Amino acid sequence: MNGIFDPQKRAIIAIIAAVTVMAMSLSLSIPLISLSLERREIGSDIIGLMGAMPAIAFLIASPFIPSLTRYFGTGCMLWSALVLSSVSIIALALSDNLIFIFALRLAIGFAIAILFLISETWLNQIADDKNRGRTVAIYISSMTCGFALGPVLINILGTEGAVPFIVSGLIISSAGIFFYFARDTFPNLSGHSQFSILTFVKIAPLICAAILLVAFFDGSILTLLPVYGVKNGMTENTAVLMSSLLLAGNIALQFPIGWLADRMQREKVILICGLIGLAGALLLPIVINIPILLWPMLVIWGGAVVGTYTLALVMMGQTFKGAELVTANAAAGVLWGLGSLIGPSSAGVAMEVIEPHGMPLSFAFICFLFVLIAAHQAHKIHKEKTSLRKA
Repeated sequence: MNGIFDPQKRAIIAIIAAVTVMAMSLSLSIPLISLSLERREIGSDIIGLMGAMPAIAFLIASPFIPSLTRYFGTGCMLWSALVLSSVSIIALALSDNLIFIFALRLAIGFAIAILFLISETWLNQIADDKNRGRTVAIYISSMTCGFALGPVLINILGTEGAVPFIVSGLIISSAGIFFYFARDTFPNLSGHSQFSILTFVKIAPLICAAILLVAFFDGSILTLLPVYGVKNGMTENTAVLMSSLLLAGNIALQFPIGWLADRMQREKVILICGLIGLAGALLLPIVINIPILLWPMLVIWGGAVVGTYTLALVMMGQTFKGAELVTANAAAGVLWGLGSLIGPSSAGVAMEVIEPHGMPLSFAFICFLFVLIAAHQAHKIHKEKTSLRKA
């Protein structure tokens, strides 16, 4: 029983639980806005722009979060972001004015950027190196579960009226209970980093490449995979099932990947995940109409690609501490926003130019670039270790 109330375990449980309910609230509220605008016959261009607001918010907010956290403190930032997100989500039910909704979506994006950035910094700061891979893997799996539960709640609550928005706002505010439970372990993120968000790319190219890869995957493959299925002769229900299998892989395979990361050179594990990501993108056009091969491939493919993000967080926590860790996470937020904006548009264009297989081929190209970076980094680490042994 004493182990449960150990400050480190308490903090890890609180962070994972809080991020899970935040993900659930987001995956409930985002489709609600799109469906509400669709009912009002708002154009798909406006709906698409609304969907880009979180990525834009991450791009704008992330560079300022480290300095704001140093000035106001971790607790103040977390509580303020929770209040802002909860109130903004509930307020979505109050008006049909598009400018008002745009402003609220941007406010939600700012709040979520603060919540996720501080939570991931906190988790990495408190995790032990010996089990960091498994800890981060559980975090990613739980967060993915939260994202998967949002659409289930839509089926229960419906899409009309204020109730779904109120429920979504209350769900995200419940994260405050978990933060309160671990308030005495809030991280100290004061101090100044030796590098900036811009120079982080030069310092940690593999981490940056992994974040861009998964943001691209999340924005393009998960968004456009059902469309790709329909273009290849699937029914809509079967095409949507493909996205569910990718999510299943995300949830099921993160812990094994984290376990490997705690026992092997992490650069080698991330290279293996990248190679599986490349193979999956190249195989998709071949197996798209062979269900017995397609379904298991989607599970492995989704788990491996998202595994690169799990490993990026692990390597970030292993390499950086304190103020440098929060700067690294802020850089990750900017890169995530960038990848989320570029992914859907570039993959959509590729699907039009090389119909219907442009989307997986564009992702295969991104994966190939990632594999080159990962292979170079793994070789560099191997060389350094060999030199140390000889010395």
